[in-house]
Amino acid sequence: MQPNPTGTGWPHYEPTSFEMLRRLADGFDMLRLMIETRKDQVARMDWTIRPREKRAADSRTQALIAWWKKPDGMNSWADWLRMVLEDVLVIDALSLSKRRDYAGNLLALEPIDGATIKPLVDDWGRIPEPMVRAGETEWPDAYQQILKGLPAVNYTANDLLYRPRNRRVNRVYGYNPVEQVMTTINIALRRQAGTLEYYTAGNVPDSLIGVPDTWTPDQIAAFQNHWDSLFEGNTGRRRKAKFVPGGVAKTFIQTREPELKNEVDEWLARIIAFAFSASPQPLLRPMNRASADTQKEIAEEEGLAPLLDWLKGLIDDVLADDLGAPELEFAWAEDRQLDEAKQAEILRGKASAGLRLLARAGAHHRRDRGGGGQRAGLARELPRGTGGWPRGAQDLVRRTRLLRRLRGQCRGRADRPRPRIPERGRHHSGAPEMPLRGVAGR
Repeated sequence: MQPNPTGTGWPHYEPTSFEMLRRLADGFDMLRLMIETRKDQVARMDWTIRPREKRAADSRTQALIAWWKKPDGMNSWADWLRMVLEDVLVIDALSLSKRRDYAGNLLALEPIDGATIKPLVDDWGRIPEPMVRAGETEWPDAYQQILKGLPAVNYTANDLLYRPRNRRVNRVYGYNPVEQVMTTINIALRRQAGTLEYYTAGNVPDSLIGVPDTWTPDQIAAFQNHWDSLFEGNTGRRRKAKFVPGGVAKTFIQTREPELKNEVDEWLARIIAFAFSASPQPLLRPMNRASADTQKEIAEEEGLAPLLDWLKGLIDDVLADDLGAPELEFAWAEDRQLDEAKQAEILRGKASAGLRLLARAGAHHRRDRGGGGQRAGLARELPRGTGGWPRGAQDLVRRTRLLRRLRGQCRGRADRPRPRIPERGRHHSGAPEMPLRGVAGR
């Protein structure tokens, strides 16, 4: 481990301090937008607490759900989760103080600044584990809080939940996404600073206008002051035509660059979005809608799902170790943020690609709408606008309809009452059977 070259901030034996990581996350607007977008995506998800085995929920489950709605006793679940994700995504040093009562029961999980926590390692490079002596569990000091450069408070593993997400064997601290793309962020910051100076502190004017060669410097300065006085503070007059001497109007040189954004900016956006497994589409040029939707789904699947699984594991450990409920688990609910138009478009795409049968797509649509709508309404709309049926799909649909028709006919015949067979030699009225014309009687 090399000392911090800046000499300030914490930790001192890391190449990058927590203070620098927070400044990078707050100073680069594109990076901050990525972080806030990820926090919004996680905070909007519904969740519940349920038994691990499929059993009925009891009163304890409802009590734990009410407890997790305010984990620290003050902030709501969404606000608490955003504070947690801030330390996870920026410095990867999540620290939750376990506030307990005198009996040792967990009362709240209070987020504290993870940048002030220093893990204490033993001779083997590991966090000290609890020991059992004389039938009692002893918790050694595992973490130390540094305030204003001095040790302030020591915590045990029973008092503090310290959970980096991206651990490494050669480092005590986690490896966050901001630190992974720190070089790219520095390039983007310098590029933004140059763009800002172009508008604020540039020494190149917007244009250069020539004057007659016979003018003296005093005449040029006087005409410049007169020209500036006509347009300063008056935006309406700038749009009007002006009469100038012939020598002035002959030469006009445009010096402002026509474009300040190019492929480099898109490349920087892609790198930063890839670090957070987010979609860079809002920051790029418009592209094909199908490709944009595909990239967005891939980014959400690769980035959001692992983060949700990590949070689930964190809360499951708290349920088992601190709340005494190992038989319960935390579960994310299915994301219901899709509107009906987008849901119908997804079903059409799956049906046209042969991934979902029409009947199942229609059943899924009716289930989401609460059972309303026509039975085959969606099935009739699916083939339209999809570029034709794929190979084999049309035959499959035709066979499915033929089988349904045959089943309906068979059911109709089975339900129809059978005619009674008359006795031999008699009609239904009881008269003797008459031989048929052209057929010999028996």
